[in-house]
Amino acid sequence: MRAASLRTLAVPVGLFLIALAVRAVAATAVPFAASEDSAYYVAVAHNLLDGRGLVSDAIWSYATPPLTLPKPAFELWMPMATFVSAVPMAIAGATLAAAQAGAVVLGAFIAPLVWLVGREAATEAALPARRAATVALTAGLLAAVLGPFLVAAATPDSTTPFLVFGTLAAVLMPRALRGAAAASGRVPDRGAPATPAARRWLPGLAVGVSLGLAYLSRSESIWLGLAYLLLVVRVRRTTGIAWAPALGPVVIGGLIVVVPWLVRNILTFGSPFAGQALENAFLVRNDDVFAWAQRPGLSTFLGQGIGQIVGHQVEAVVHQAVNVLVIPAFPVGIVGLIAAVALRRSPALRRPTALRALLIGGGLIFVATALLFPVATLWGTFLHASGPLLCGLCVTAALGADAVVARVGRARAWSRENAWFAAAALLALAIPLAGLEVTVLSRQAAAQQARLQGVAAAVSRLPDVRAGAAVITDHPVWLAEALGVPAIALPDEPPSDLVRLADAFGATVIVVLDQRGRYPAALISGPDRPCTFGPPIPVGPANDPAWVIRIVPECSA
Repeated sequence: MRAASLRTLAVPVGLFLIALAVRAVAATAVPFAASEDSAYYVAVAHNLLDGRGLVSDAIWSYATPPLTLPKPAFELWMPMATFVSAVPMAIAGATLAAAQAGAVVLGAFIAPLVWLVGREAATEAALPARRAATVALTAGLLAAVLGPFLVAAATPDSTTPFLVFGTLAAVLMPRALRGAAAASGRVPDRGAPATPAARRWLPGLAVGVSLGLAYLSRSESIWLGLAYLLLVVRVRRTTGIAWAPALGPVVIGGLIVVVPWLVRNILTFGSPFAGQALENAFLVRNDDVFAWAQRPGLSTFLGQGIGQIVGHQVEAVVHQAVNVLVIPAFPVGIVGLIAAVALRRSPALRRPTALRALLIGGGLIFVATALLFPVATLWGTFLHASGPLLCGLCVTAALGADAVVARVGRARAWSRENAWFAAAALLALAIPLAGLEVTVLSRQAAAQQARLQGVAAAVSRLPDVRAGAAVITDHPVWLAEALGVPAIALPDEPPSDLVRLADAFGATVIVVLDQRGRYPAALISGPDRPCTFGPPIPVGPANDPAWVIRIVPECSA
């Protein structure tokens, strides 16, 4: 019995070690936080370990007061990525490599979790033992090496914790439903534990805690919670389970985790939820997220007209499908989507399984982000929340490829199942693409690091910056860390508003790294550049300079 248990553990442990190794390799190839959200989480973790609390030296959004420097962190984003980074940083030092270690270790758990989902799905589909084992192993290996998951581990942000805790919640959901059915007296209570009532409630409590941890990673966990509710409704129709044992433990577990954070937000921001979250639904263009004097609202959103609104939604759907699911996650995305449609009548997808929970929850996230936040999602809303859906597609891809191999085997009258063909084909496509994605990310991160170091070296010599004055810039998180001074977001607003913004924060310097938007570009090359701004000075690499623009107090007066 003991030997059998060890053999059972060998597969998930092996998958974890494989996932750990490939993530470690990916992380070592990325020397710089290649996205500002990743830099934000790491910087706040650094401040936390320095005893400053959950604060940021950068203001990237003006939607939620207090607008002070340092700014209380996480008025919109959630803190879990910072907590995951802070643990290894407390041990190994406040470096990006240490922060990456947290994402690497946590992210490696996704491989055995997806293996569990695949094993349950294959069992529900009544596959022969060898094929079922191969399907589960294939799904776990795909999750171990999938390119978007490796990139997320190398650039620590909300993607990895949401991926792991969201998938964990889905794995636990069928167990919670069985516990609720037993507590309702609808199925025999197997095992007769010493405290049966407590044991029946425990899986639901674990689902609630997992959803709570997923919420502290990303707010899209509410759609995973809705997926569980839909599973409860379906099971209730067939078994008549009671609402209380099905939902009560889940709600309690979630509140235990979430309520302390909501209280913190009330004490810090005056509200449990951020104003920026609502404004993101009203964005007309992504630069509006940095608005200061001219904030986005319902009137400007409706002013686009129905054609533009629907056009943004269609663009968001195409972007999420092609640029998040199909291309970066090839072949899992396309094969998994086709297989999910082809196998829609399979018990693995029709019964209340973890796979069904992942597909429903991931589908709700896809639809909600595309329809409610069609502009914001172009900058990564769905990208960072796509993990649970991609995990479900790993399993459907494995199931679909297995079904194709089985059909070919019957047509060709093979003497063996040859189930490994499916795994080999999928992994042969997924692994090279994952390597390419990590290589591209590595080169982009190194180039961005070199450019930012050159810009920071020039800007740091300015007297105002040496004195610790705040800088206005289109990349406030990066520059705040590179310069060691506060930085605030450059809004795409008329120069008169920029002057008032500078006065409010005591800033005298604007640094433009990317000439996006209307007014920031006008400050550099526009013919009507006002006299309140000095001439733009190029700094950094000659072939890709940034621009330093001084605000002239004599003229502004």
